Amino acid sequence: MTKVVIGAAIAVHKALGPGLDEADYEMALHLELLERGIEHDCQVALPVVYKGVRLECGYRMDLVVSGGLLLELKVADKLHPLHEAQLLTYLKLSKMALGLLMNFNVVLLREGIVRRVQTIAHQEVPIVSMPPIHGFDALSEEVVSAALEVQHVLGPGLLRSAYEACLAHELGLRGVKVERGLPANVRYRESLFPSNKQIPMIVEGQVLVACHCVSELKPLHLARDRSLLKVAGVETGLSMNFHAESFGAEIRRIRGVA
Repeated sequence: MTKVVIGAAIAVHKALGPGLDEADYEMALHLELLERGIEHDCQVALPVVYKGVRLECGYRMDLVVSGGLLLELKVADKLHPLHEAQLLTYLKLSKMALGLLMNFNVVLLREGIVRRVQTIAHQEVPIVSMPPIHGFDALSEEVVSAALEVQHVLGPGLLRSAYEACLAHELGLRGVKVERGLPANVRYRESLFPSNKQIPMIVEGQVLVACHCVSELKPLHLARDRSLLKVAGVETGLSMNFHAESFGAEIRRIRGVA
């Protein structure tokens, strides 16, 4: 099936060439698969299921072939690690074993195809009992506890938006108020103006929470989070890295800079 689907994608690429939009290639591949009698679905919604609750993160799989082969189509100068992280996330959440990442913005399509197999069953990460962190207030400790629970349930390797949605839900289960996607207002030289930037998460109106999915937290990540503190109008925040080898070791408390 993989060979047949790749052949169909190559036929589309030969006919259209590079430089069009993703939606154009998706429609053309849809028509080519129909012509070849290959069962498939387009733009399949993919919820995150956390503790039995469906959380909508806006994830949609481009094409699912015969219920078991996931296709993600891209038009990029080159494939980015985030593209592969997206494919792996969708494989884990959908419980499908095989996925193809196809970049149509290449001279030869075979140069833009990445194949990934999801062979390892999900294993929950053991919950690590962390002692109270020096300087953390009760609310921050509750957020850290909830984040550890999310990491335990989901495991590593997913997109940041999945961890954010599940963390907000977990805190809600604990009776903690969470606001997400609030607009940022930037103040400069006594002028206040709106920004396209959004505040990721504010807990109880007091603590900003910034989730990261990186190899390690670096000074630039923390500096960016301090900038968010300013526009959010809160004094303290938490930076946490869900892709860290030791999650508890990559939680930082940040404070605003005057």
